[in-house]
Amino acid sequence: MYMILNFVKKSRKYIVLSLFICTLPVAAAPISIQKPALMSGLSSKVLLTGSEKLSANTGYVGVGLYGHIVYSENGNTWSQARSPVQILLTNVFFLNDKLGWVTGHDAVILHTNDGGINWQLQYEDPIPGGDIPKPLLDVYFADENNGFASGAYGLMLKTNNGGKDWSPVATDALYEKLMDLEMEPEPNFNSLIPFGDRLLIAGELGTLLMFDPAAEDEDSRWTLLDSPYVGSFFGASLVSDDLYIYGLRGNVYHSSDAGTSWNKIETGVVTNIYDCIDMKNGSVVFLGSGGTILTLKRGETVTEKQSYLGFDSFMSGELVQGNELLVFGSSGVKKLTIGTSQ
Repeated sequence: MYMILNFVKKSRKYIVLSLFICTLPVAAAPISIQKPALMSGLSSKVLLTGSEKLSANTGYVGVGLYGHIVYSENGNTWSQARSPVQILLTNVFFLNDKLGWVTGHDAVILHTNDGGINWQLQYEDPIPGGDIPKPLLDVYFADENNGFASGAYGLMLKTNNGGKDWSPVATDALYEKLMDLEMEPEPNFNSLIPFGDRLLIAGELGTLLMFDPAAEDEDSRWTLLDSPYVGSFFGASLVSDDLYIYGLRGNVYHSSDAGTSWNKIETGVVTNIYDCIDMKNGSVVFLGSGGTILTLKRGETVTEKQSYLGFDSFMSGELVQGNELLVFGSSGVKKLTIGTSQ
């Protein structure tokens, strides 16, 4: 009888201990709210907002609506990649022909190591800091470890391990600088490009910034450039030593002195301009909404409008060869020849 009672007591002890352990708080891993993109034969025909040409001419990648990511070796036949999200993707950057990153809404960052065929979710934060939704709009990596992503309301992230971990870049000093100038203190950071050993940021309400990743203190990390326009810039492109910024209502500006002074480019249009492509023949092409295609010979200040019979919004473009472009926009991706009626 003693043995039976002792066993029962021990059993109760183990049960109580087990129940106690079960009630202890457990550090649960973050649960993603994302769902994989649906596979569709029309993935290259819906809105595509960003694109990239892989190094060594090994192919092209486009990203856009519904989490769709498409890729092609020749620009003619397109396949849909495996994407872990269904939200709107905004931009794509490739460091080489294998390593790439994509930004999107919900502050999403995706990563590929196989040239864009398969993608993994690296980061997401639907409501950063419990504030408001802040989509990420652009991404850049200096090498396979060090990268930056920029987005809405002054959101900027950094990583030093290839994106395994991302952390916010402090913008308190920038906030104060902009407030002192009676400017929007948390503008959208629409475009992020390398500029020497710094990064050039073009954004909302005429925002033009130089960001120095190596600066020792936060105050000297941010430099404001004099802006030639109070409206939003959607992009910036460096073509050799020529810097172009472009945005709302057909506004395009050029600088040959690293943004110290600006010359207005006369476009003759009031449509938004979203991208600039170096044609490698002494000219650049600007793409925009409403079927806008503009060519500019370097050194000149007036663009020539190319004939296009549709009303697609062109968000991004990649040079194929000669005068051939791949354009990505509201109707997906298509190939155009610049200089001929489309």
